[in-house]
Amino acid sequence: MITLVDPDKAEAKMGSIGRAVPGVEVRIVDENDQEVPVGEAGEIITRGPHVMKGYFRRADATAQRIRNGWLYTGDVGKVEADGYYYHLGRRDDMIITGGLNVYPAEVENMIYTYPGVQENIVFAIPEAKRGQVIGAAIVPRPGATLVEKELLTFLRANLANFKVPDRIVIRESLPRTTSGKTIRDAATLLGN
Repeated sequence: MITLVDPDKAEAKMGSIGRAVPGVEVRIVDENDQEVPVGEAGEIITRGPHVMKGYFRRADATAQRIRNGWLYTGDVGKVEADGYYYHLGRRDDMIITGGLNVYPAEVENMIYTYPGVQENIVFAIPEAKRGQVIGAAIVPRPGATLVEKELLTFLRANLANFKVPDRIVIRESLPRTTSGKTIRDAATLLGN
């Protein structure tokens, strides 16, 4: 455990993963291992007695994940001025569209606030000009009807323009792995 939300602040800090627990260091860094400014996204790294010594018989994997005593989690997050951290997703899931980084969890969280959405997943679609564009697969709540145009108007009002999905598909369900994890593959989600 690296962070904890104070129960007295849980409601006010909805969505936060909390502050660093005593004895644990947490930082948010860019791809050059430089700490990013407060409120900006980067990789969550941590150091302390909780960090493993390494992977069993996997020196290369250990060298990628543990550097100078810091564990590089592969998770993307941000920290606010009050020391509360927010998890934005996995680094591997990041979408780069026209040179701009988009974390699917941020877009997914906004889609969840739209009435009638039961479940959704945001994914990258390969595209020649921008490298990738954003897709979203959405499952409506039972009895709800989602109008794509209205949803896009809502998203444009609440997200930066480059974070708004270029393609939305409405599905009865989302495909899952045998372990129950939602599949984030464009070909599968688009039915190609």
